[in-house]
Amino acid sequence: MPSSSFWNRVGRRSLSFEMTDPADHYQRKHHSLDMGDTDERRLRGKSRSPKFFAKVTWVDTLSQLASLVPISQISIPQPVYDYNMKVENIKRPAAANIPSSGMSEEPDLETRVFGVPLPTVMSVDGGNTQLPRPVRECIGYIRHHGLDTEGLFRRSPPSTALRAAKDNYNRGQTVDLSLAGGVHVAAVLLKLFFRELPVPVFGDSVGSCSYETVRALPSAKRGNKNDETDVDVAKQMDAVRVRFMQEVVLPSISQEYRQLLCFICALLHMVERNESASRMTAYNLAVVWAPNMARTDNPMVDVSMCAAGPYASTVGGAVQTMVQSFDLVFAQEIQDILGGKQRVENVDDVAVEILNTVDLMNQSL
Repeated sequence: MPSSSFWNRVGRRSLSFEMTDPADHYQRKHHSLDMGDTDERRLRGKSRSPKFFAKVTWVDTLSQLASLVPISQISIPQPVYDYNMKVENIKRPAAANIPSSGMSEEPDLETRVFGVPLPTVMSVDGGNTQLPRPVRECIGYIRHHGLDTEGLFRRSPPSTALRAAKDNYNRGQTVDLSLAGGVHVAAVLLKLFFRELPVPVFGDSVGSCSYETVRALPSAKRGNKNDETDVDVAKQMDAVRVRFMQEVVLPSISQEYRQLLCFICALLHMVERNESASRMTAYNLAVVWAPNMARTDNPMVDVSMCAAGPYASTVGGAVQTMVQSFDLVFAQEIQDILGGKQRVENVDDVAVEILNTVDLMNQSL
């Protein structure tokens, strides 16, 4: 049997070589993944080393592959899973058990990360916060590869690419976001994570910040932009709104939710600062993000509460304030994550430092 190190070097190539076009192989092999003599001779001809070929182990299904190698560490495209299910159903009775290493159509409950209660996939222990894997990986990927992307968080990737990436995360599989669809897949995965939380950030669920609370967010009517008095009033109102977010809105949700918002708003704050390239202002970001954070049983009310604006007493207005005044709104959360007030005082850019902690999470896990 080939060693694990061998499969790290060779196994993935063998799998991708045979399953590049599953549909075509399906037709040629009549509902079987078996490698016939012709295919075997064809690959033998490509290999100049008999020793190399002797180390290759043929597998008929992903179930067999899982018995040989840690399949959860291999990034397997969704079409391969879809095709494999046809083969599994042919090669064994429908009621037969399939190993819980990623071959079932429905992800294992133990590995699922989308649509589950936040405390089950996120830990908050003093200054040692651990974000859910798709959140930290997507934040890190966008931070390093997507801040210059025009229309970030606004454009939608192909649905098949998004589904494949989400399913692989739910199976506990390795996900290469560059191969999965890039920046736009990572951006939509983040929104999807928030949208599928059983308890939304804002709404009428126990644990959510209620719409009634959000409607109390202080607002002011927009006056003459050239009026210096009006500008002063606006600045004062911004400070009042920030304080309301600190003292009323954030305390109404759990520590896990507060810190999750802190991390995502650090990224959105960086996107806003780079709006000359991304074309995404704090207002634009609030427009696309608010619907993913707010949910009740009344869709019409949800839509009205997602309206954004610096003077709006809505979820959209709250999100815009969190993005624009990130370092002020999340002052306490930033201290908790970075390890105290003194540490924060020695940091030049708290948003960058928060995102640096995400990089450390991705490196250590």
